[in-house]
Parts: sequence; structure tokens; C-alpha cells
Amino acid sequence: MIFKRRWKAEPATAIESFWTWWAGARTRAEEMLGGRSDSQLVEELGAAVTAIHPGLDWEFTAGTSSQHLLVVSAVGDPELRSLAEQWRRAGPGPDQVFGYASARPGRPDALDSGLVFDGHDLDLADTRFAAAHDAERDCVDVRVWHPAFPTLPEGARRQITFLILDWLLGEDTVEIWIGGIETCVEAGPSLTGRALAELVAEAGPGDGTPRWRTMSGTVAGKPVVALAQTRLIPARWPGYDVHIRMDVPYPRRDENGLPAKATLAALYALDDHVVEHADTVVLVAHETSNGVRTTHFYADRPTAADALKPLVASWEHGRVKITATRDPHWEQVRHLR
Repeated sequence: MIFKRRWKAEPATAIESFWTWWAGARTRAEEMLGGRSDSQLVEELGAAVTAIHPGLDWEFTAGTSSQHLLVVSAVGDPELRSLAEQWRRAGPGPDQVFGYASARPGRPDALDSGLVFDGHDLDLADTRFAAAHDAERDCVDVRVWHPAFPTLPEGARRQITFLILDWLLGEDTVEIWIGGIETCVEAGPSLTGRALAELVAEAGPGDGTPRWRTMSGTVAGKPVVALAQTRLIPARWPGYDVHIRMDVPYPRRDENGLPAKATLAALYALDDHVVEHADTVVLVAHETSNGVRTTHFYADRPTAADALKPLVASWEHGRVKITATRDPHWEQVRHLR
């Protein structure tokens, strides 16, 4: 069930109002999902979500640890993804009956059903995929085929393809780990949905260990060395929409403007010190060039920048400059992707 209505309230106020309303409505929701008709609840729930933002969608789906899962989805919009995460964090924790998610999760059995789309009745189990892991881009390119695709216009094929991938893999996984997406009208792809899900899971860091990539180039004629997490996509850290830039000067450098060996060790130690003591930020990249190390952090609140200032006050080699900018699309690190 997916509904939209007019936007009427400030998001923070609307989020608080949602969870106040939900506390009294969840019993009705459980009864409705058990088979009792309640169109009024559907109307109220749709209005409560849309009051947060009209671009958000919602749905009930089967949970894993909970019987039911209430999902409020940003439908691929990074700015709304942060808002949906704020909604989730403001709510209660999961219990046996209800869990809550800010993005549609993937389900390995998602294609064991049918889909009626624009008058076409599709058996999703007939969907087949081709996939290739691109190590350079650290993602999986996917081609999707269904027997009905030759009879459908391109726009419909693409809509169905994105629905299938979101249901099978989950919205965040598609956003982070899937690269190119193509639809096929000719048979050829042979992977089942479950096989594709396994392949994509293997491509990502299953144990959660960060993966880093080293890059080099020049800026204004000066050598620059950069190190960035991969993949550098905001959906990896939902709700972290504030970019914090930390510019650290270093006087001891070689003829190329890069830090001397002892200075490099001190710069890494400073990064480690900040990450260890500022638990509201995530370090995603840094660039080193011409006597300055620029470290890129993201946080879920602007005040996180204030917490960094005392942590770098002891740096002996000049004033460390810290700036914070709201950046839900992660434009400040786009050049490092």
C-alpha cells in the first residue's frame, strides 16, 4: 500500500506527531494486517507520512525478526532518505509484532509472486538477470530480462526493473552496490533472483570492514594524494547529511608538497584521535596536497563540528580549520567517487 497527500507540517513536528498517533493506532494496524478492513487507518497513516514530506512513500511488508515491517521510503531521493532515517530513529525499537525501516529491505523470496502492471500480468519468478562485478568502480552492473518485456514500452520495462531490484535486493543495496542497470528484450540472462542476490552480497564488504581506495593526481599543478572509502554513497550512512571539512596544515613536506614521513604519521594519528573520540561522525575520505591535509567527515547533526574542535586544538603545526555544510547528496566528495 503506497499513498501520497499534501505536505502540511514541519518535518520535525510531523515526525513527533506521527509517533504519537502511531502509539494509539498500532493495535488497529495489527488488526488490519490480520484481515480486518480499516480504510480510515489507511487514510490516517497516509496523511501522517505525507505530513512529514509529500515525497515519502510508505508500505507494510513482512518482517524478519518482527511479524510486520512498516517502511517509510524516500524512493531513491538522498535528501528524503535522511528525513526517513530521522523518522525511524525517533520511533520505538522493533518488537515481535512491528519493526520499522527507512528503506525497503531486500527479500530473497520477493520474486515468488506476480505483478499486475498496466494491464500486464507478470510472473516475477520468470525474471532472469546477467551481472558483472566491476572491480574498478566497486559495483555490479546488471541486465534484467522478463518474457513480457518485448511487449512493453521502454518506460514500463524500466519501472518494473527498478521495482524488481528494490524488492529483491533492497533499496539501499541497489543504491550503493548496483552500477549500471539495463533491461533486455531478448533472452540471454540466466541468473535467478536468488543467484543475483548472492552475487551482489559477495561483492559488498559482508563483514562491514571499510574498504579504501588510493588515488593521485594534480590540483593547480601540485600533486595530490587521496584516500576514500568505497563506495562513497550517502545511502551507506543514512541520516549523515552534514559534511564536515577539516583542513590541517603541515609545515614539514617534501619537494612535491606532500608530508614528510614523520608528519604523515602524525596526520594519521590525528585522524584516529578524532574518530575515536567523536562518535557522531564518520571519516569517509582525505586529500593531501601542498602543505594541507583535508579530511572529509559526515555527521547527522551540525553541532558535531563543535565536538571536533577541542580534539584538534593540540595540533602544533598551525590552526586547523573546521567547516560544516549540509550536504544530503554528498556533493562535497563527489569528485572522489
